[in-house]
This record gives sequence, C-alpha cells and structure tokens, in this order.
Amino acid sequence: MRLLGTSSNRDAVIGGLLSMLGMFLRAESPHKLDQFIAASHRAGPPPAFGARPFLPPIEH
Repeated sequence: MRLLGTSSNRDAVIGGLLSMLGMFLRAESPHKLDQFIAASHRAGPPPAFGARPFLPPIEH
C-alpha cells in the first residue's frame, strides 16, 4: 500500500504488479490454479481494511 501511496503514477505501478503476477502464475500448473481459484471463492472477500478478526472468548 505504501508503494501506491507514494507513487506518482499509480496506474503504471498497478499494471507492473499485475504483469509480474501474470508471469508468476504462468509457471503454475492449471490444476493448481483451479484449486486456488476455487478456494478463494469459498473464502469470500477479505475483511475491510482495519477490521479486527472475530476471536472467540477464552474459556477458563
């Protein structure tokens, strides 16, 4: 996040990061990518920025 906040050309930075991600993913097997996508769909969206995770109370 700091990289984007301090960049003078955020679009270029995001484009570069997505290009690097694409190059990384090309090296993975299609089966592994399918498993990752299925798991991410089951997990749902990430929590809002700054949200604290729910932690159940500790029983004594």
